[in-house]
Amino acid sequence: MKKYLLTLLFAIAFPINAAQSTVASVEFLHWWTSAGEVRAANIAKQALEEANVHVEQQAIQGGGGDTAMSILQARAIAGTPPTIAQLEGPAIQSWAALGFLYDLEQLANQEHWRSQLYPIARAVNQFEGRFVATPVTIHRLNWMWVNHDVLRQYNLSPPDNWEALIDTFKTLKRHNVQPLAIGNDQWQIALLFENLAFGYGGADYYRRAFMDMDEHTLRSATTFEILSLFREISRLIQPTISHIRWNEATQLLIEGKHAFQFSGDWVLGELLAKHVAAPEAIGCYQAPAKHTGFIYNMDSFALFNSARSSRKTANTLARALSSKAFLTAFNQAKGALPARKDIDLSQFNPCSRQAHHDMEQAEQNGRLLPSTVDSMAVSPIVQQATTSEIYRYFNDESIGPEEFILRLENIPRGK
Repeated sequence: MKKYLLTLLFAIAFPINAAQSTVASVEFLHWWTSAGEVRAANIAKQALEEANVHVEQQAIQGGGGDTAMSILQARAIAGTPPTIAQLEGPAIQSWAALGFLYDLEQLANQEHWRSQLYPIARAVNQFEGRFVATPVTIHRLNWMWVNHDVLRQYNLSPPDNWEALIDTFKTLKRHNVQPLAIGNDQWQIALLFENLAFGYGGADYYRRAFMDMDEHTLRSATTFEILSLFREISRLIQPTISHIRWNEATQLLIEGKHAFQFSGDWVLGELLAKHVAAPEAIGCYQAPAKHTGFIYNMDSFALFNSARSSRKTANTLARALSSKAFLTAFNQAKGALPARKDIDLSQFNPCSRQAHHDMEQAEQNGRLLPSTVDSMAVSPIVQQATTSEIYRYFNDESIGPEEFILRLENIPRGK
């Protein structure tokens, strides 16, 4: 843990003479390690340095954030949490309930967060009606990324349903083209399943089966049909799948070695960082679904309460990391939508503008849904258990649908 000074000056809110300023040092823990993510993280660092805050980043690779969260827990228990940490979803309330996070309610009122933020961002970043984290991104997770040149080479079009997608996969396989860029780790496999479950089953099914864990819905014919499609996809890609990170999968997509990738719009950030034309070369399509919908997760910045920090520190950091200028630049680099609804998106990438349009439509139609496998809809314990079972089913053909469903039913019971 690096040194923390007890006093930070409100450099953003109150211009001061540089000779009178005091440089503070803070530590920022996150799991942004790909090219696009590093680009975005450096924008956060720059915003804080412009507020006269020296930032030391601790970027933890791997696991879709699981490794970073394990490190954060260990450090918090030891009494040495970082000043700032990237958090998602219900984890924010869990940390706040334990008293680890600074209350940002006063700043939120001064900066009018309640009127400026999207409703989903307001809900996620409050505990007992008070803001305890700074909303940053809204990521869309049900994207299908497509290498247009690969499809054109074989006279194929982006499919709009899962049966057609599987037929396209088979055609590509016959031409010795790997259809799907994906790493064989839990969160990537679980995200593919989530896209399939929503796209094939619809919003109401998704809610009842994977948010409410309703046994009747889990045992419906729809679940068995989804599992059959998931098994078919597994058989098509299992012979060549390997343990690669999501950004390595994106690179294979860029190079035309694979045709599709199902992942969140952090892929867009990677494409932009690598100067790949999107949506011209790599297209962004909603994952096949019966209706327009929007599965989301969000990144937030939590300010940790420790003897080495202060409320003044927290307010300075939160003010810098919630400004329109910062959120515009950060989300353009990250490929995401800003958590603030008063930001002009006219200069954002067309994929981002399409995401915003689809998000608004999904909200009106009741199809704006939190991710169950990426930290938004259920407790971390339920999420981890669910993704583990999805991963096992994908990789082990000896597990049948009945066994998989029974295991999911047992998760809320703690079995």
